[in-house]
Amino acid sequence: MKTYSFATSKEVLWDTSVAQNIHNLSLRMHEPIRKGSVLNCGEKYEGEHCGYGQIIFDGEKYRLYYRGSGANDGVWQTEHGDHGLWCVAYSYDGKTFEKPCLELFEYNGSAKNNIVMKLDGEFIDNFSIFLDSAPHCPTEEKYKALMGVWAKEGTYLRLYTSADGLSFKFARDMDVRGKFDSLNICFWDENIQKYRLYLRDYHALDQSKRIDCETETHVRDIQVAFSEDFLTWSAPSPLDYRNSRYEFQLYTNNIQRYPDTDIFIGMPTRYVDRSADAKNYRHLPDLLGFRPMLTEKYGRTGTAITEAMLMTSRDGICFDRTQEAFYTPGIENGENWAYGDGYFAYGMIKTSSDFAGEPDEISLYVTKGYRSRPVNFERYTVRDDGFFSWHADFEGGWAITKPFIFDGSELHLNFATSALGQISIEILDEHGNAVDGYSSGRLFGNSTDRLCEFDKPLSCLAGRPVCFRITMRDADLYSFRFV
Repeated sequence: MKTYSFATSKEVLWDTSVAQNIHNLSLRMHEPIRKGSVLNCGEKYEGEHCGYGQIIFDGEKYRLYYRGSGANDGVWQTEHGDHGLWCVAYSYDGKTFEKPCLELFEYNGSAKNNIVMKLDGEFIDNFSIFLDSAPHCPTEEKYKALMGVWAKEGTYLRLYTSADGLSFKFARDMDVRGKFDSLNICFWDENIQKYRLYLRDYHALDQSKRIDCETETHVRDIQVAFSEDFLTWSAPSPLDYRNSRYEFQLYTNNIQRYPDTDIFIGMPTRYVDRSADAKNYRHLPDLLGFRPMLTEKYGRTGTAITEAMLMTSRDGICFDRTQEAFYTPGIENGENWAYGDGYFAYGMIKTSSDFAGEPDEISLYVTKGYRSRPVNFERYTVRDDGFFSWHADFEGGWAITKPFIFDGSELHLNFATSALGQISIEILDEHGNAVDGYSSGRLFGNSTDRLCEFDKPLSCLAGRPVCFRITMRDADLYSFRFV
């Protein structure tokens, strides 16, 4: 039996792979909480097609990069507006963002704007920027950007580099295949000493996994490629969804390593064309009168809807993917339930709570108002480590973990119970026998960082294979960590 080594990293309970036996506990996904707008994209060079946000911490502040795309006179020239360029906004707290005056590019005769990338006569659909943390990366290339390009000879990725993340220079076309018509995500993975590139591609629909409202014969998918030097790339291969029952159309992938863990999390945009159920559109928001025009002129653009899912992985290749939505368009308000609305920005920020005495939470950023008005980036929050939890109803349940080895002298829990609920942790040896002096008793409350106390010092068991017997009632357990 495999023995896990947690060392000092936390274990988030977003799957059940750490359990060897589990009874009457379920894996619960938690919805994000809407907090309001943090950035309005109302300038003429921004507009109603803004999106593809990316969050980067530069050591001093957070940068929100995003696409500016709209129509100068407020009337659409094409499905995506009449221009595409890239902008940046700054934040020091993750709750408010400001647009710097960079004066790098002119738009309509003025350089007083926050544009960081603009190509004359060329529409930039996607421009994925990341801060390269590879130890061999040259200083002048610390910021890299990948741009999907469509040409007669096919689609390809174009690489741009920058020392400061503001002035980008063309470097080369990349030797990797794919469709790339979305935000393609890349980062250095220090655990495997390679770059990971999560890119957009297509495959033929497996009819045995077809959803009843599916109208297409191909599937928009996510593939992964690897490189040690950013020059030579492995052939992209599709992600493995562990024999998922259905095929889903996925746009952006937003795959990233969750901080202080070895687990990957993705918030892919799910695309659904509900043209087979067209009578619903008489009752849904009409995008200020645009939906009939979109349907007549562009077909699926007027009938498709976008939302977000969650998926997690231990290796970044095999993913557990939810079937239910993590984020839906929400209550109908006259401009939602539309194709392109509700895209999550790539990245997340730990922010202070809006309420005194409460712990920090994770902030996520979602585009609202796509196609119907100048886009807003809105902030949503989840509890720290709170995307999923092990959940028990009032009848209770239990789990026994696989044997693991830890390093540390304290165990801290992120959990929540009702007033009558409880969680208890009992430490067993690798053969399943209770170890005397290591039962927590019944714990209750709601804390992201509760010390779990035992009668004997936990450090006495460090380095030895042990198991947890976790017993729960009307409770959620999000994560635990050793310190």
